[in-house]
Amino acid sequence: MQVFKAFMKIVKSNFVGVILYFGICVLMTIMVASQYGGNKGTRGYTNTSTSIIVNDNDESELSKAVVEYLKSQHDVDMAEYDEDKVKDLIFSAYYTAYIDIPKGFMERHLDNDPLEINAVFDTSLPDGNYVSLQLGSYVDGIVRFENAGFSLSEAIINTQKAVEPDSFIDLKASSKGEGSTHSKTFSLFLFLPYGIMSIILWCLLPAVSRFNVKDVKDRTMVSSISANERNIALFTGSILVSSVVYVGMSVFVSIFLKGKIFSMKWLLSMMNLLIFTLVTVGMVVLISSFSATSILKSKDIIINIISLGFSFLGGIFVPLEVLGDEVKTVSRFLPTYWYALGLEKIEKGAVFNDILGCFGMEALFGVVCVTAGLAISRVTLYIKER
Repeated sequence: MQVFKAFMKIVKSNFVGVILYFGICVLMTIMVASQYGGNKGTRGYTNTSTSIIVNDNDESELSKAVVEYLKSQHDVDMAEYDEDKVKDLIFSAYYTAYIDIPKGFMERHLDNDPLEINAVFDTSLPDGNYVSLQLGSYVDGIVRFENAGFSLSEAIINTQKAVEPDSFIDLKASSKGEGSTHSKTFSLFLFLPYGIMSIILWCLLPAVSRFNVKDVKDRTMVSSISANERNIALFTGSILVSSVVYVGMSVFVSIFLKGKIFSMKWLLSMMNLLIFTLVTVGMVVLISSFSATSILKSKDIIINIISLGFSFLGGIFVPLEVLGDEVKTVSRFLPTYWYALGLEKIEKGAVFNDILGCFGMEALFGVVCVTAGLAISRVTLYIKER
């Protein structure tokens, strides 16, 4: 009981760090949850549309093609204004730009003269520059296709196809019509391993390492407290702290899920997180088996290297599909990789048997950590006794 009380006292002394990492997790959770507020539109490329005025003085095949292109991209009003009126309309921000196609536009084009379209807009604002760049790209595209041997009509058609977003942007859509984004459950649970690792390591690593300091360990061993009682107290304290962290993080995230809790996807995600929490406790056992004094002096560095390194390499901060093959080769040895992979399978509707392998690989990592930690501690004790 004395060891347990001392253990919890050390844990409480690190409460400031817990608040810091919990605050980071809260911020990340709120940011992720805010992306799912409002209507669920299809995410991906969306064209910027604005209001412009177009005055076609030429009424030719080429000028009409330019007008039709602008109408397909923006809200176009066909009108003619003098210079002062145009400046007033643009200054009031009612219109973004005034496009004036001069008479003889197509004739000059056929004579290989430079294509001149007068575009009036506020150069200090991005929308006007965007319209000007669009117009220039469209007209230049027609010239390029004609230079390649196409007729004017063919050049207009080919340019129209070339400037369509689908021709240069690959939009991935779900076969079920739900868009290309992950569900809210997946997105919220994906960031939790970083918080779990940071908070548990911050709480447990100093506490367990403190009892492994030579002077403290020697005094404990010569007291009436047996080695088994000491280990049981440390184990009980570690499980209690880890359980509180797990429940706290789970409840906080579940608040944002509202009606989606107790669904199969939520239950499997909770199980995935529980296994990862226990694995983190196993990591504490392994790390604390090394020099306690060195760990206490550099615990901040150790915690950041593990939590950030595992998160970046294991698919928590960077999606698994983005990671290169070389990185994935290393990632497969990390529990975060199998956590993220399991979460992806859950997202796709997998049942328990389908993700059992991911759970097993996570658990295996924890078993290896505990086994290696106990072996290192036993070898260290044997060397000291000799």
